[in-house]
Amino acid sequence: MLYRIEKAVAHADHTVTVTWSDGVEAVVDLGPVVEKGKVFAAMQDPAYFGDHMRVADDRLGLEWPNRVDFSADGLRFMVFPEEAAEEFGAAPARPARRAMPHPATS
Repeated sequence: MLYRIEKAVAHADHTVTVTWSDGVEAVVDLGPVVEKGKVFAAMQDPAYFGDHMRVADDRLGLEWPNRVDFSADGLRFMVFPEEAAEEFGAAPARPARRAMPHPATS
């Protein structure tokens, strides 16, 4: 399916509330991606992340001026991996989990 973004609101915690053209709304957590730095380094500043995000003219994704973009489909599948599985016939990916230190080693 080709999703389009109707509306997107960036938040200081590196999440974005996205409303797709079919009316589905969800919060997408881009924090784990932004934490990687490099091309995402400027986006680590919450003001930059929110002030510079925009919906692409064709509504097929979100864009930042440092040549970073996320497709509407990719954002949708981040939140709803079961939709990706239905679309592509694969098992849904498990959401990324952060490793927690073992109490005996901390």
